[in-house]
Amino acid sequence: MEPEDLPDAEDLWWSWVVLAALHRAVGNDACRFHAKQLLLTLDSADGWLRMQRTHGSRSVLWGRSALAPDSPPDARRGAPDWALSDATEERRPTFFAWHAHDEWDSSALGVDEGAVHLLRPLLTVDPRIVALGREGRLTPDELAAYAHGEHLEEAAEIARLAAATAPRTSRGSVWSRLRDQIHDQMRDTLDIDRELMQRPPILVQWSRASGPGVPFEYDVMAVRGTVIPSPLNTRLPTPVVRSLTNVLRTLHREEASEESGAWLFARVTSDGVVIRFERAFDSWPSWYQVRHSNQGPALEDLAWEMAQRTPPWRPPWASLLPPG
Repeated sequence: MEPEDLPDAEDLWWSWVVLAALHRAVGNDACRFHAKQLLLTLDSADGWLRMQRTHGSRSVLWGRSALAPDSPPDARRGAPDWALSDATEERRPTFFAWHAHDEWDSSALGVDEGAVHLLRPLLTVDPRIVALGREGRLTPDELAAYAHGEHLEEAAEIARLAAATAPRTSRGSVWSRLRDQIHDQMRDTLDIDRELMQRPPILVQWSRASGPGVPFEYDVMAVRGTVIPSPLNTRLPTPVVRSLTNVLRTLHREEASEESGAWLFARVTSDGVVIRFERAFDSWPSWYQVRHSNQGPALEDLAWEMAQRTPPWRPPWASLLPPG
């Protein structure tokens, strides 16, 4: 697959996200979005295809078609170090492309004649629903017009997660320094106690009914009503993560106050028996860890949250934020 064969990286990414949502709506796992890894996957009888966000706005695309020879050269050779990850090591691709500085480059060797055809499902998604996904406005009702499945809420959650984790438009080094300064101040800030229950009944009930029964830690960041898991959380079964996410979303909504706002981060820990819950309304706690700074809270989202609070409940670092 040659660079000129590839569509715009943003268009490809969002078409893929929406295709993953449409698949999830009908309970089909052939196309998936893995939020923790910022990874999209597509498997079919024609082969397999992967795309991953990395280092902010950069992307990597790789795969192998069913027409590939049995022992092709490794297409990962010649790729830059930043393009390689744990995900790219799972299978041996016959083509490998990376997107940086608004252009694609590739180490494709022309040995996989079916590679370009793997893109066809991604290029046929209705651009109107792709636009809704890109704007973070893809709701279960909107999805229902395209997929009559039983998992529309889960499908919409895929689009919400993708929108929440999308890289922000770069505004240069000054903006990056401001972001880093605010993040540093958030880490040094002490939370004001909201006097909430340490073990909310809804979480205790979840632990008894659906908890994994083993020690674990699960940390999330709240972004405009969506909860984003830390990429370094304990690995838990998908049904456990799904039900716990629903509980945390409910807690985030119910514990929010019109005056003091909603929490920015939350942490669920268990020794296998007793469940514990922590929140951070005003700070970035040390227990919420990320691999890259762009996976932390975006300034626009922090500004939006601070706009929901009355001035006495805004921490000092909020004065540095751009308008929400």
